[in-house]
Amino acid sequence: MLSYDRPSVAGPKWFGHPAGLFLLAGVELWERFSFYGMRALLVLYMVTDLLPRHHNEIFGLSIFCSLVGLHPDVGDFSSLVSCLYGLYSGFVYFTPLLGGFLADKWFGKTALIISGGILLVIGHLILATPALFLIALMLIVLGTGGIKGNIAAQIGSLYEAHDNQREQGFSLFYVGINIGATAAPIVCGLLAQYFGWNVAFAATSVGMIFGLLLYIAGSFRLLPQEILKEALPTVSPDKRRSSYRVWPFLCLLVSCVLIWISYEQQANALMRWLVSSGSQQVSSVWIQAVPPIVVLLGTPCVMYLWSLCRRKNMEPGPVWKMVVGAAVLAGAQAALLCIASFSGQKPPSLMLVVAYMAMWEIGDLLFSPAAMGVFSRIGQQGRNAVSMALWYLTYFAANILSGAIGGWWGYMSPALYWCFIFATTLVGFLGILLYSSLHARPKSCSAV
Repeated sequence: MLSYDRPSVAGPKWFGHPAGLFLLAGVELWERFSFYGMRALLVLYMVTDLLPRHHNEIFGLSIFCSLVGLHPDVGDFSSLVSCLYGLYSGFVYFTPLLGGFLADKWFGKTALIISGGILLVIGHLILATPALFLIALMLIVLGTGGIKGNIAAQIGSLYEAHDNQREQGFSLFYVGINIGATAAPIVCGLLAQYFGWNVAFAATSVGMIFGLLLYIAGSFRLLPQEILKEALPTVSPDKRRSSYRVWPFLCLLVSCVLIWISYEQQANALMRWLVSSGSQQVSSVWIQAVPPIVVLLGTPCVMYLWSLCRRKNMEPGPVWKMVVGAAVLAGAQAALLCIASFSGQKPPSLMLVVAYMAMWEIGDLLFSPAAMGVFSRIGQQGRNAVSMALWYLTYFAANILSGAIGGWWGYMSPALYWCFIFATTLVGFLGILLYSSLHARPKSCSAV
């Protein structure tokens, strides 16, 4: 098996956690502010300004349309907008695999995070320049690949392999993500409305600049120097084979993809179902704020629950936290199926949908931080950037599959459609349960 030069996790502690955790959560907050602010504006910008007025100015657009088989007519760019947004939203979860490989193999996580931040800043600054639009999207996708998996991997490196506070650390990290995701659409939307696209996209650049400066200024003081030096593994001469089993890990990957399909439907089929009557088109938009609100309010409760279990020596291991979270997610999809069965073709009330989304996000609060802890342990001891990138790769695959499945909406009854989504989530839960039996010791927090 591989033997590793273990990076020290010694360093200052804040509230019982490594101080570097709060640094990295703050950097991720600003990176997510940048990402979600830009994402909130992207489709509206393409539909109302960029393509109707400047489509002939966009460098490489004709080549792109030829590659994807599109021939948009003036005044009808819906297919092109859908294609561009789908590829962008998918590949921002694919490139972390490239960033993780480069970090683990050659450059280290710190260099990839800083270079990725620089690419993001440049991409957001030139996004409102029509001629450079496609180049800007490419820079943003590549920059996200340098940052996303590597920051999560550095969080994993702050904890010892068997430290049961690792999942709590990822819960706090998750809070940072959702603060940025909540504030960005509001701030950037108002700036676009009152000051124009250039100012709004510049604000997303400023967010990433803050995050980058915070990382550079704080990392060398709050992150252990051994982590910044990226101590890499050496191979024992007598044991050159990894003891890690591949098939359980593949089971875990596929299960996560199936679970995320239900999440991606919340902004796709669920919204189309709600606005189908025409009476809820405006009022239904605000429910997109439910998931981040649940995260912000629910994280302290979940952390207190696990702390209470730990004091009584009853805290489950991270894999079993995933099992519990996946069970709640499957239960939420079962509840939505029941709602669809009673509603028929008629859209359900917003309050029922809010209850469903809140239940789903509670399951996610139990599932995602534990899953991130599991993935960070898989590549523990210096080379965990690729393993964290594989976690984000499950989002990429789910985005692609969810888009294809979303095309079935309107060809099935709502009950049949949500029955299929429930079935995928249930299979995902059963896959997590199978993974726990194949590769984990239920009562050990070190079970991975």
